[in-house]
Amino acid sequence: MSSIRQFFESLGFLEVETPMMNGIAGGASAVPFVTHHNHFDTNLFMRVAPELYLKMLVIGGIEKVFEIGKQFRNEDVDRTHNTEFTTCEFYMAYADYSDLIEITERLISGLVKDVHGSYKIKHHLMGNPNKVVEIDFTPPFRRISIIEELERQLGVNFPPPKTFASTEYRNFLEDICLKHSIDCGHLRTASRLLDKCVNPTFIMD
Repeated sequence: MSSIRQFFESLGFLEVETPMMNGIAGGASAVPFVTHHNHFDTNLFMRVAPELYLKMLVIGGIEKVFEIGKQFRNEDVDRTHNTEFTTCEFYMAYADYSDLIEITERLISGLVKDVHGSYKIKHHLMGNPNKVVEIDFTPPFRRISIIEELERQLGVNFPPPKTFASTEYRNFLEDICLKHSIDCGHLRTASRLLDKCVNPTFIMD
């Protein structure tokens, strides 16, 4: 966390603290924990994300803000989800997704280098601890245009992007996964069906 804090401060971001308990549950689509305020005799929600307050600060004139803090979500626990966890969220006025890609790339590659002394690390796969893969965080990270890359790799033409949220598009992706023996689990949403990259990769456009 020290490296994360130093990174954002070096870019002129202001670290802030926002409320942990709120009168409404907002900032993310998640189930909150509920507590009771005895003095005001009202229920309050433990925060699920700091997003709304951070955006208020940007709108209020603080152009670069970040917060490292706890979030609480009253949901199922598995290898990728916990009920209490720490996040770092940052917001920046006048920035587009290209700026966020550059900042993210610098942050992640720098953290790996600080912690491991190298951009390359060995990783044991979940469910198969005997299989080790090397992950290379050397910048610049790979950037791929998702539809163009999938069409090139699979040799098929994809439906128009505007139909991405349709049942037909999901069925199209599911058929491709079945054809190529790609197991994406039971939750076969479009985003899960595309989530198979190993090395750091920005999926764009």
